[in-house]
Amino acid sequence: MTRGERRTFYVSCTDAEWVQAKQRAADAGMKTAPYLVERALTADLARFGVRPEPLVLSTEDQSRISAQLEWLMTIIPSSPAWRETFANQVAFLRDAKVTELIAAGRYDALFLAYENLFGPDKAEILLARAVKDWHGAKTVDVTVTVRGPRRRM
Repeated sequence: MTRGERRTFYVSCTDAEWVQAKQRAADAGMKTAPYLVERALTADLARFGVRPEPLVLSTEDQSRISAQLEWLMTIIPSSPAWRETFANQVAFLRDAKVTELIAAGRYDALFLAYENLFGPDKAEILLARAVKDWHGAKTVDVTVTVRGPRRRM
């Protein structure tokens, strides 16, 4: 039997939650990681109510926004000044989200957002550039490993 491609992800929990998860896995006769994956795949998420916002827009949302922008372009006078203002506003929103994720130390979430939008090769470069710019460093080396992205300054 061959195993499919495996990826490593991280779980964020308190020490007490981790001890409890390990104990429950042992009680079930399983290793902790397979136990957590199995639980995640079979969990009833309805009890959580409202779902968190995704980091990246769905394909449907992107199509809807694109259609709305095309319509807007037909009713708004297109001038270089207007295009520049619009581009600056979009860049501001993007930079605000990137800053929020870096300030919170969520490099993994930012990498995944870049990866979904631009692919894994460009994601690593974009993440390194964003971290470098945010920290005002001369150089930053961001490496994506099997354990996830990490930053070295």
